[in-house]
Amino acid sequence: MIIQHAFIKGNCLIDAILLKMSGIGVIQSRFISHILLLILSIKGKINFLQLERHGSYSERSYRSNFSKEFDWLDFNSKFVSDQCSDELIIGFDPSFISKSGKCTPGLGYFYSGCSSRYEKGLEIGCYSVIDVKQNTAYHLYAAQSKNTTKKNNDKTMMGQYIEQFEELAKDLKAISPVLVADAYFSKFEYTHSVVSQGMEFISRLRVDANLRYLYNGSQKSGRGRKKKFAGKVNTKKIDKRRVKQMYEDEEIRVYSLIVNSVNLKRNILLVCVEYLNSLGNVTNMSMYFSTNLERDAMQVVRYYKARFQMEFNFRDAKQFTGLTNCQARAEEKLHFHFNATLTAVNIGKGIVRKGIDKNRSIPISIWDVKTELSNHLLLNFIFLKFGIDPNLQKNKSSINEILDFGKIAA
Repeated sequence: MIIQHAFIKGNCLIDAILLKMSGIGVIQSRFISHILLLILSIKGKINFLQLERHGSYSERSYRSNFSKEFDWLDFNSKFVSDQCSDELIIGFDPSFISKSGKCTPGLGYFYSGCSSRYEKGLEIGCYSVIDVKQNTAYHLYAAQSKNTTKKNNDKTMMGQYIEQFEELAKDLKAISPVLVADAYFSKFEYTHSVVSQGMEFISRLRVDANLRYLYNGSQKSGRGRKKKFAGKVNTKKIDKRRVKQMYEDEEIRVYSLIVNSVNLKRNILLVCVEYLNSLGNVTNMSMYFSTNLERDAMQVVRYYKARFQMEFNFRDAKQFTGLTNCQARAEEKLHFHFNATLTAVNIGKGIVRKGIDKNRSIPISIWDVKTELSNHLLLNFIFLKFGIDPNLQKNKSSINEILDFGKIAA
């Protein structure tokens, strides 16, 4: 799919959202529109010096505007309401940001999924809206995690994640009542926090999870507590007489049942997925769960797997919009940079999807959007220096060829 008129589409998209927001001044509105498209236009690192070289503000002005507060959650919520289908879930996932130096706030040792170890840098906890029908994720909000090794910080990482969720729960629930996170968050404290806010939590269990079958037989008469459980679940060999088979093909078998989780201190809908080899033998098994006991088992698996779309947001932001390039050492500037670079990926996806049915899944290339916007930026600079009128009819076809130069799909 060849993307055309990316600058006009992006500008209209951003301005339409800003018009719906309250409390945004003309100057800040103009800057937000400028910075999101500029981030998508620059090929190379995205820092204050690069912004000055390619943009229309001075380095000092960029630094100053990055320190101003902006409601990224409200902006992206309005973006989602305009661009997405009606089957949405909320995804949460922390992301490691490499960072050197000694004076950056929040600098510490955080787990890096790429290297599978703890490394020195920063971490951001990111909430995304995952459109299941479009099979893509859109950034919603990112907040920087604090360094738990500091003596003045008495909160654990899990405590920080819970506090961040509870601050945003009302706004998140207005978008979707379903929250999905990976197996690290399948703990009592986090699960209880999500459920207490009136949301459904979907995640994955460890292979050694402590589970109990529910007792559904006849109860004895007389005094004493009624029997609630019928023994421990052997997760390596689940009793197939107690489960309901939901799906089977040559590669997987899906079972579901309601069990009691000792660690989560509640009943959950357990969904077991067995992976088969060419001979039909089980090679591996994954266990997913939902706090909504009425949830369709296949939806649990589908929603959890859709969570991986968040990883493409991080990939695109790191490769194309400079998520890891910020040179600021102020907390508010880092916050602005992280959210602006991830939101720019949203704008890129919105440009590609302009005029496409909201329920349709399509391939999206942020590279093509960035290529056209970069060509547009250079072309405007050439027109300005040589005094060429870009609106002349004879220049139209040549301009379109130049804008498409270097695109993957061109």
